[in-house]
Amino acid sequence: MMKKHPDHVIIGVGLMMIGLWLIMNDRFFMWPPEAVEFANDDIWGGLFIVIGFSLLVWVFDGAKSIKWGTRLLTASAGLMGFLTAYQFLIWTATGNYHSWISNLIITAFVLTTARRSDTRHE
Repeated sequence: MMKKHPDHVIIGVGLMMIGLWLIMNDRFFMWPPEAVEFANDDIWGGLFIVIGFSLLVWVFDGAKSIKWGTRLLTASAGLMGFLTAYQFLIWTATGNYHSWISNLIITAFVLTTARRSDTRHE
């Protein structure tokens, strides 16, 4: 099924790598000062890893459930959209660049994949 859904595999691996990065960097987010501990909590990285791994499981299990694939892509787009917006706000508030531009491109890739995905009813 990897040949049929290569974009899903790329997104899944990418989400897992972003999640690992967020877990390993406990001081990545620095704004707003009141929310630094919350924003740098490892739960966010874990969420990226879980959704990325779930996408890989969906692909390698045969991508049987269209509904499940749609939900995973929706969750992926939501996570990436939130990360992009948060990093953009950090940049505008502090002037310190966070990789919001590359995350915007990744978010667009996830949305394009979701739009092109099969949405037949099960």
